[in-house]
Amino acid sequence: MAERTPARLRPADATEAAHHTRAVLARLRAARTEARDKRRRSIAYTAYCTALLAGIWVVPLLAAAARAGADGRLRGAASERLLESLPALLPALLATAVLLLAARARWQGPVRPEPAALSWLVPQPVLRRALLLPGFLTASATATGLGAAVGAAAGFLLHALGAGSWWAATATGAAAGATAGCAGTALAALVQRHGDTGQRREALLRRTAWAVVAVLWLLAAVSLAGGAPAAEQLVPWSGPWGWAALPPLAVAGAVPAAAGWAGAVLTALTLVVAGRAGADAAVRVPARVLRTQAGTALRVQASLYALDLRQARAAVRATRSRAPHRTAVRLPYPRRGWLLVPWRDATALLRAPARLVAAAAWTAATVGLLCLDGAPTGVSLLALPAAYLAGAQLAEPARLETDDLRRSAPLPWPARVLALWHGAVPAAGLLVLFAAGAATAAGLGLWSERLLLLPALVPALVGAALVSAYRGAVPVHLMIGSMTPLGDTGPLAALLWQVRGPLVALGCLAVVDGPARGADLGAGGLLWPLLVGAGMVWWAGATARGTLRGR
Repeated sequence: MAERTPARLRPADATEAAHHTRAVLARLRAARTEARDKRRRSIAYTAYCTALLAGIWVVPLLAAAARAGADGRLRGAASERLLESLPALLPALLATAVLLLAARARWQGPVRPEPAALSWLVPQPVLRRALLLPGFLTASATATGLGAAVGAAAGFLLHALGAGSWWAATATGAAAGATAGCAGTALAALVQRHGDTGQRREALLRRTAWAVVAVLWLLAAVSLAGGAPAAEQLVPWSGPWGWAALPPLAVAGAVPAAAGWAGAVLTALTLVVAGRAGADAAVRVPARVLRTQAGTALRVQASLYALDLRQARAAVRATRSRAPHRTAVRLPYPRRGWLLVPWRDATALLRAPARLVAAAAWTAATVGLLCLDGAPTGVSLLALPAAYLAGAQLAEPARLETDDLRRSAPLPWPARVLALWHGAVPAAGLLVLFAAGAATAAGLGLWSERLLLLPALVPALVGAALVSAYRGAVPVHLMIGSMTPLGDTGPLAALLWQVRGPLVALGCLAVVDGPARGADLGAGGLLWPLLVGAGMVWWAGATARGTLRGR
């Protein structure tokens, strides 16, 4: 595709523009020699630290997995079921990885010129391909390398489970991971180029993509649960996400070897097309998008340095343009003043269906974990954080209110009462979801008496979610910390402060022997969660009062 020159240049001046571009970039390379060497040393040091940590933590784990696989300790019904479901599971994993890389481009794409180049060179009559394409190629190479490393580790673990020879499983796993990284970066460039134009079309494409991923995961879940021969044969050929999975599947014996070679050829052709489209889109990213994303990246970086995850999420959310809706979900106006806050929270959740879907998914995980009779205690306890995450999704309106106090300024209630009213909709939603999950488990013949524990957990879960919603900014004295032989305590203290609500609630629920630990259901096992819930509700009110008073 022909190079696009700035509007102020005529096509006849393209040669002169190319000459000026080469001269400017050569001058900049000479001026930035010291800074470039410093950055290279920083990258080399980061790579060294990464390799050192991988050698300390990852390599021994992989070696232990290899020994366990050779001894047959990893072989069993669960590993066989996992290998049999690979034709449906691997495409879902690859599609999710590609889509997550593309979704990130809505606030930080692969084309990220340096601030100086963005301020001084982008507006000037220089060729944008020479200015922007190297950044895209660097981002693509980085994502491809990381994907290859993760894929190689995953392929080696599949070999430990019995999926072919170690070198073939590792090589095909690395190829699949590299494909996801490269394709995801190319798609991210397209999102960065067209994300701020055609909002309705962009929203439709985004929802369609996530719907396809949801269908893939549904088929993978069905295959994991009991097998789905039709899905396991269809999904690998359903699109590029399945073609990239065919070589690892051929090594694992799930598909013929000819299918693996066909998948490799189709994947290579797809990468050529996607890479060309991504490169063309990278050099046409609007300057306003580059400036907006550069500012967002600086705000996110500053928020992460301060360990303020809420401000980082708010900065990302501010860049998301919403397609205009002709009609929005609207509930009937309440006739009583005390119903105003629950009405507003319910309306906000209905207008963000992703939160409801996530809450339903975490509820399903909670019910499934509690229905595993005879499972180890550690597995049963995983139901507690899953249940908390379901409640946290429903408490999102309370978080939005603490981010923008103008929403609650006209309301006549004090902060403590307002926080408790914000817990009404999450509590009701959890009760409905838990009841639906228990009924589904009973209908499938998976009923367990431990499911009766779920209603008793609601006050503690909602209270913990409200404490997190009203936690406010990290205190400065925690960020300072103190020096110890193991390092500065500031980051750890700030992290513990941010998760103190769920940490205390889930810790208190887990320490007492009860249904969550696999014990039989009893009066003590039901009374203790209610006592913890009462304490968490009181704490939520006190936290809201202290946080809002400080503002």
